[in-house]
Amino acid sequence: MTLILIVEDDDAIRNNIVRLLKLEGFETAAAPDGRQGLELARSGRPDLIISDVGMPGMNGFELLDAVRADRALVNTPFMLLTALDDRESMRRGMTAGADDYLSKPFNRAELLDAVNAQLKKKARVREAIDSGVAAGEERLRAAFASRIGGGRPAQVPIEVIPPSAETEELSGATVLVASIRNFTSLAEKLNAAEVSQLLTEYFERTSEPVLKNSGRHIKFIGDGLMAVFSDTTTGSPLPASRRAVSAALAMALATHEFRDWLDLHFGERALPPFAMGVGIHSGAVTLCQLGAQQTRELTPVGETVTLAARLESASEEMGWTVMASEHTLGQAGAGIQTGTHTSLVVPGKNLAIDVAEVTGLVTTMEDKIHGMASLTERAGEISDAVRANSDITARAVKGALDSKLSALKDLRFDANTEPVRLKGYRITRKIGAGGMTEVYLSERESDGLPIVLKVLDSRGQEASEHLVRFIQEYALLCKIDHPHVIKIYDQGFTDEHAYIAMEYFECGDLRGLFGPKLAREQAVTAVRQIAEALSAIHEHGIVHRDIKPENVMLRADGSVALADFGIAKSMLQAQNMGLTQTHHGDVVGTPYYMSPEQATGRKVTAQSDLYSLGVMFFEMLAHRRPYIAESLELLLAKHLNAETPALPPEHVVMQGIVNKLMAKNPDHRYESAAAFLEDLAIVAPPPPEISL
Repeated sequence: MTLILIVEDDDAIRNNIVRLLKLEGFETAAAPDGRQGLELARSGRPDLIISDVGMPGMNGFELLDAVRADRALVNTPFMLLTALDDRESMRRGMTAGADDYLSKPFNRAELLDAVNAQLKKKARVREAIDSGVAAGEERLRAAFASRIGGGRPAQVPIEVIPPSAETEELSGATVLVASIRNFTSLAEKLNAAEVSQLLTEYFERTSEPVLKNSGRHIKFIGDGLMAVFSDTTTGSPLPASRRAVSAALAMALATHEFRDWLDLHFGERALPPFAMGVGIHSGAVTLCQLGAQQTRELTPVGETVTLAARLESASEEMGWTVMASEHTLGQAGAGIQTGTHTSLVVPGKNLAIDVAEVTGLVTTMEDKIHGMASLTERAGEISDAVRANSDITARAVKGALDSKLSALKDLRFDANTEPVRLKGYRITRKIGAGGMTEVYLSERESDGLPIVLKVLDSRGQEASEHLVRFIQEYALLCKIDHPHVIKIYDQGFTDEHAYIAMEYFECGDLRGLFGPKLAREQAVTAVRQIAEALSAIHEHGIVHRDIKPENVMLRADGSVALADFGIAKSMLQAQNMGLTQTHHGDVVGTPYYMSPEQATGRKVTAQSDLYSLGVMFFEMLAHRRPYIAESLELLLAKHLNAETPALPPEHVVMQGIVNKLMAKNPDHRYESAAAFLEDLAIVAPPPPEISL
C-alpha cells in the first residue's frame, strides 16, 4: 500500500488531509513538525511527503534539505504546502528540490490531483530505472555468455551518442579501466549470493583509491570499473594522468590484500587465482547524458575510453597488471617506474599505440600533500553503486552459464549444427546419460585434448545433494596432482545446473580387465598404482570411501587413474564448507568392497580405503569376490565376521598382504598406503613397465 507522510503543524489541516487520503485507500503517517516528520520518513520510507512550509522548529525547507541529503530518501517525491500568494516560498522550494507545491486553501480534488500526479511520476521513474537495469543486465548476460563460449568482448561498451543528447567535453582527461581476470571461471565456483558478496567487497576496496585520487564519473560495469581523472580548479592540483597511475597502483595493492579476504571466506573452494588488470589512456572524453529524463547519468564515451578498455584487455594478454600509454606517462611527471615497453596495434583501426608496464611510483612531497584528497562526500554514492552492480552482475553471470548448460540438453549433434563451445571446450557428441546427469565428449580447443563434460540438472532436493558433491569433488581433486588420480580441469554451477570437465578414458574402467586372462603381474601393477594414488590423497586428508574396479580408469598407455570422488570426504573441508553429506551411522560405499566400519556406520579412515583395495586385489588374483551372499545383510555380515578366504595356490605369496589389507580391525591393517607398497615391493619387486 502507498504510504504518504503529512507534516503540518495545524492540527485541523493535517487531520483533514489524513482523512481525505485514507478515504482514497492510501496509508498515511502524520507529524506536527519537521523534526518528527524526518524521523517518520527515515523509519517508514514513504512514497510521498507533503509538508507545510512554515512550522516551528524544523520548517518545511529545512525538512526538504534533510530529505534530499539522505541517500535513502533523496528520490522521494516532496510536495510543499504554501499560501496562495507566497511566490517567494514557491520559488525557494522548487529551487531546493521540491517536486510540486499546493496553495492553501485547496479542495479535495486539487489535493488528489497533485498526489496522483506525483505518484504517477514516481512510477514512471521507477519503470525507467527498472527498464535500464534490465537492459544493462541483459547486455552483461550476453557478454558473459560470449566469454563462457570462449570469446572475450570489450569490458566497456562503446555507447552511441544520440543526436539530441546533452554532452560536455573534457579535452585533457585520463581514463582508467580495470577488470577482474577470468571472472567467469571464478564466479562459476560460487553461488549468486557469494558472487555478489565478493564483488561488493572487492569494488569497495578498489574504488577507495580512485576516490582518494580525485577520480570522477566512476562506473561499475559487471566485473569492471571505469573512472575519469580530469584537471579541474576545484580538485587536486596534481596532473590527472599522475593521479590515475597512483590510483591504478593502489588498486593493484588492494587486490593483493583482497586475496587474504578470499582465503578467509572461500579458501576451500578451489577458486582460480584472483587478479585484476588496468588500462590507462589520456585524451579527449565526452561526458554524455544518457538515459531517460528522470534517470539520466553522465557517461564517459569516446575514443579515449575505447583505447583505455583496449589497454586493459591487452594487459591480460601481456601478463601485466597495469598498462598505460606512453602519452599518459609523458604527462604524469617524474617518478613513474616502468617495466617492458612495446607497441600495441588497435584492432579495427589503422592505429598503433606505444604502451608500457607500470610497476611503481616514487611519490614527492606534493603527491603526499595533494594526492590523497579524499572525496568523502561520494563514499555513500559509490557504496550504493557497488552493491547494485554486484547483484546485477551475479545474476547476469549465473544466468548466462545456466542458459548455456540448459541448452545442451536439446542440442543436436550433426554436420549441420554449429558446435557448442564452453570455456574453451568444443562439445562434439553426447556419450551418456543417467538420472540427473548427462555426459558429453568434448575437445579442448587449445590442444585438441579429449575431455568428458558432465552436466547435472541440480533442481530438486535430491539433485541439490548431487550438486554439493559436484562442488566437493572438484574442491578435493584440485589439491591433487598425481599421475594415478583423475585430472579435473574445470567446474561451475548455477542454481539449476552444474558442470565438471574431466579426463577422458577411452579404454573404460578396470572391470574390463577382470577375468581369467588377467595375469598376476598386471594385477600387482594396477594395485601398486592405485595404492600410490591412495597415498597421495591420504596425505591431503582425503578418504575416497568407494574403492572398486568401476572407479579405477584405464588410460591408453596402460596406466590406471583413481576416479569418482563423489562421496570422498575431507573432514576439514566438510566442516568449513558445510558439505558433510554423511553422518555417524550412515552407510556409504559399494557393498562388495565395503570395509567393516563402513558397513556399521563407524568412522571411516584411510584404512577403510585399504580394506577395499584388499578386496579388489583378492578378486583380481582369485578371479572371484572374497564374499558372496544371497542378501545385503548376509554380505555385510561376512565383511564383519568372516575370515579372509584363501587365494589360489599359485598366489599364496600374496596371502599375507591381502590378509593384512582386509583385517577386520582397522588398527590391524597397514598404517598407510606407503607401508603397504613397501611390503608389496618385497614380495613382488616392481618389474619393467607392463602394459595392462
